[in-house]
Amino acid sequence: MEKVILFNVKDAKKINKIASQMKIKVYETNPMECGGTLQDIVDGKKIETALSTIPLSKGLMLMCDVTQKHMDRLLFAVKHDNLDVGYKAILTKTNAKWSLAQMLVHMEIEEKNCSF
Repeated sequence: MEKVILFNVKDAKKINKIASQMKIKVYETNPMECGGTLQDIVDGKKIETALSTIPLSKGLMLMCDVTQKHMDRLLFAVKHDNLDVGYKAILTKTNAKWSLAQMLVHMEIEEKNCSF
């Protein structure tokens, strides 16, 4: 099932509206309930964690099992509407084993390495 999980995303309602037109389920998740792995979060397991372990400088939109066509449409709409999402990522076999904190740190490192 196609789904998008939003962590601390400011324009979550607008993203939800866009995604619902493509029949993509959107879940807004409280970072305080995001212990465990990303796969745990995707599976709906709520594991409380200490807020201090999660860097919340930017939000994260995590796409899970979203088709290429829908992903292209969703990302185009986010960019076209200039929505504040923060980081955008796809759930993979590798990052599914990471915690939310690990994912955010990884995204931050990637952003710094790709800056011109």
